[in-house]
Amino acid sequence: MMKFSILLIIFIISFSTVYGQTQGNVEIFQYKAPQFLYEEKCSKCHTLERVFAEHKTENEWRICIAKMIQKNPLWITETEEVQITDEILGRRNDIVIPYPQKKKYADTQLLFIDRCTKCHTASRILKENKTEEEWKETVLRMRDNAPELFYEEDIAVLTEYLTERGKLMRDDIASQIMVEKCLVCHEAGRILLERKSRNDWEKCVTDMRVLAKQKFKKDWFTSDEFRLIIDLLVKTQGLKDG
Repeated sequence: MMKFSILLIIFIISFSTVYGQTQGNVEIFQYKAPQFLYEEKCSKCHTLERVFAEHKTENEWRICIAKMIQKNPLWITETEEVQITDEILGRRNDIVIPYPQKKKYADTQLLFIDRCTKCHTASRILKENKTEEEWKETVLRMRDNAPELFYEEDIAVLTEYLTERGKLMRDDIASQIMVEKCLVCHEAGRILLERKSRNDWEKCVTDMRVLAKQKFKKDWFTSDEFRLIIDLLVKTQGLKDG
């Protein structure tokens, strides 16, 4: 009886130690439940930083949310649309404005498209974050390679635009890739509810590239698109690498 009691005590202590270690490991990957529905539903194809980067009127927010639903109607239901709209308009007064604003970068965006995307895809241009000096060097190099496409005054305008908007445009391009090349084959809940480390996301997307190449006989993701989509997935649905 004494021997059995000793074995039982040892088992309990061992179990407690292992369980405690397991709990410690889980702590690394803790998931904080969102306070608002828009935090969960609007932070998958975009970062919330991108969502709230530009102030909008109430009507512009309604139009924006409606457009997102059109892209993936299974991800946001009609009831959820009402709740998200109420949350943003009722609780985020800091990003709701009374009158429409002229888009500060609208003209420069057209200049970027005309000057830069004639030779490169947007995903190729925006695959890396750069400093202002690095963007200036890039624009000058492109001007030297194709002087007929650039005026001297374009250099400063494009440099400022890429410096201030580059990060947001990267999110936009990655979001477009998500809709066109991920959600086209998978239900939103299949992808957007998962959380993985960078290594696991890279493996997952690599596997999808292989399967798509076998099925469609072409590369589904370019190397630049691969990099952008991985960066977005890590930002919006990432875990620490174990």
